[in-house]
Amino acid sequence: MDQFLKALRHRKAHVQSTIDDEQARPAPDGLRLSALKKLKLQYREQIEFIERQNRHAAPVLIPVVRRRPIRFFS
Repeated sequence: MDQFLKALRHRKAHVQSTIDDEQARPAPDGLRLSALKKLKLQYREQIEFIERQNRHAAPVLIPVVRRRPIRFFS
């Protein structure tokens, strides 16, 4: 779990640096900034949820979504 939290924090920091770079541009893209800020918020909420669950010493089940290959019938 510790590695997962570390990865989430790293991703959030990377998104924040991307936001900072975008805002430093002469004409920042508003749609891109909005999408990046939403992504950052999602990471923050995930981190807070996991930390809150760990405080209560309850096991945290993290759902993993795996994509299945598309099979075409011939």
